[in-house]
Amino acid sequence: MNAQVATMNPLSHSSSLFFVVSLFLSLSSVICDGLVIKDGLKRFRELQLPNNVVGPESLAFDCHGRGPYVGVADGRILKWKGARKGLTEFAFNSPKWEKKLCDGSTNYTIEAICGRPLGLKFDPKTCNLYIADAYYGILVVGQHGGVAKQLAISADDGVPFKFLNGLDVDSQTGAVYFSESSSKYQLRDAAKITAADNSGRLLRYDPGTKSMKPWHHAHGF
Repeated sequence: MNAQVATMNPLSHSSSLFFVVSLFLSLSSVICDGLVIKDGLKRFRELQLPNNVVGPESLAFDCHGRGPYVGVADGRILKWKGARKGLTEFAFNSPKWEKKLCDGSTNYTIEAICGRPLGLKFDPKTCNLYIADAYYGILVVGQHGGVAKQLAISADDGVPFKFLNGLDVDSQTGAVYFSESSSKYQLRDAAKITAADNSGRLLRYDPGTKSMKPWHHAHGF
């Protein structure tokens, strides 16, 4: 069963922002903890974000098919727990995350404190959630959530991560592949990134050997 998940980027900082979950499945329909989706991309259900929360980025379903889980602009990872409970807190990337400072924040100047999860993927064998955070590097958190464990903020070559973005997990080997949009600029400096910046790269993390190696260079934004 193949699934394709897409999010709708926020167009404003309104608290009534939505994100759209669209699934294309080999089955005619799927029921996911109160969320019913049918006929592939022809029909969809909008899940409303909590008040004051914006910037949904990357969706994931856990090894039991529960979710979706989504990273948001204030540094949290939220989990869909059905129509009654909606999206609730699941994990934080930053050990410095404080409700008073970070909750609902859209202030990019404190993203380095609160975190910004951009890539999410569960390992189907271990049920661990791997996270690519724009400021906190590669992290992992168990299926019960909480504060994620930081695995690395640089590759084995010593080059520090600047702007991690997408992430995927090989379901057979457990290897984690992730992209770095730029090795020169951070997310908060994204306006400086142009098509001429080819400093991005694709990297690979091996949970068995703990190696964190570049896999492909000259990757543009």
